Amino acid sequence: MSVVEMPKLVTLEEWAERMFGAAKPHRNTLYNWRQYGWIVPAPIKIGRRYFVEPNAVYADLDGEMARRIGNGS
Repeated sequence: MSVVEMPKLVTLEEWAERMFGAAKPHRNTLYNWRQYGWIVPAPIKIGRRYFVEPNAVYADLDGEMARRIGNGS
């Protein structure tokens, strides 16, 4: 019996697909989240692409998303 291992890293876009499904954010939004530190643990750049651990989470610690929803922006 073989054991299937989770990949150690996935692309940022693949992570978004897994996390949000069809409602995944645009690539530019993902890059903004990376820049603001809202993806934990932080993605790393390898070559021209960003990779993240499959179990990473979106963590908007400053509540920016809640403020935007509350303001209707």
